[in-house]
Amino acid sequence: MEQPVLKLALLGFSAADKRDITQAIGQTGESWPTWELVDFEQADAWCIHGAAVKRLQGNTVQVRTLQGSQPLISLDPRDITRPIAFTEPMPAGLEGVHMVNLRSPQLLRVGLQRFEGWLRLLRAQFALGSVLVERQAELKKGIHHVLDAHGKLLAVVNLMKWTVALLPNVRPIDFDHANWAQRPNMAADIPAGFTVTSVTQLMWTYAVRTTQDVLPARYRRDMVYLRMLPQLPAGLLQDEHLVTLRALSTAPAKFADLLATTQLSSTVLARSLAALYFAGAVTTQKTLLGQAVRSASPLGEQSSLPPDSGTPSEFFTADGPENSDAPQPTASLKLYDATAPAPLFSPKFF
Repeated sequence: MEQPVLKLALLGFSAADKRDITQAIGQTGESWPTWELVDFEQADAWCIHGAAVKRLQGNTVQVRTLQGSQPLISLDPRDITRPIAFTEPMPAGLEGVHMVNLRSPQLLRVGLQRFEGWLRLLRAQFALGSVLVERQAELKKGIHHVLDAHGKLLAVVNLMKWTVALLPNVRPIDFDHANWAQRPNMAADIPAGFTVTSVTQLMWTYAVRTTQDVLPARYRRDMVYLRMLPQLPAGLLQDEHLVTLRALSTAPAKFADLLATTQLSSTVLARSLAALYFAGAVTTQKTLLGQAVRSASPLGEQSSLPPDSGTPSEFFTADGPENSDAPQPTASLKLYDATAPAPLFSPKFF
């Protein structure tokens, strides 16, 4: 089963510490997710050096990040939405704090496994995204139930409303040998307690964490067009995605031209385009541009369209002949600047 790349931020660690930890996390086995170090804004999990922590009022702490751009941050560990753990020594009296020991590769592996447990839903989304890539050609518009060997419902994939609902405690491995059944439209009800996300966000989760090259070959050969602003929370887009979007908002371009315009490496540009492809933001087929019209809000805000009017990506339209009739929204496009001060979009390309 394919494993995702998970992203770890180290706060308060020296450059030497980070080099040692980078070497240690690179020794994980094939059956485990791969970890990479990133800036704390992009991380799936945080590890904070206890010696860099100063307790303030209540449960709030101040952390010396040892980063010049943002040397100090204040936070309450109970309010952080991502997994967070501290090394010793820690100020006494903090509540709800998880500790991790990084003094040996074995103890580090234990700490990472704890993070992986906390990130099980994200890993399950990645696993389901991987299966969707494998099953792309056979999936048709409609409702699909994903079941385990005993008939237990693991997920409801709705390719009409463009949503995915997952069993809260589903494991990534559950999707490895799951059975898929297309159901009538009346079977779209979501059981109580299931976690709902969009197909777009689920496929984005897969695309930015896979180690495979999932960019279709034509994106390295043909003209690439901008279809729409990705319908995703703003925090999910990284610099390379914004740079790519900005370049394509100026004019459609081929891969070689985008390399020159964006100054990204070939690998990073391919990963950026792959994520935007799965999100429905780019296409190589000019005929799809008219199908992408929708009322787009600024990044991170709610769309003015109802939640059941999701936008299929080219992944399920142009690539999948069985899915060429995927639903397309019909609302008028409203253009916004998502990367001020320069406009991201120009109306002439829509």
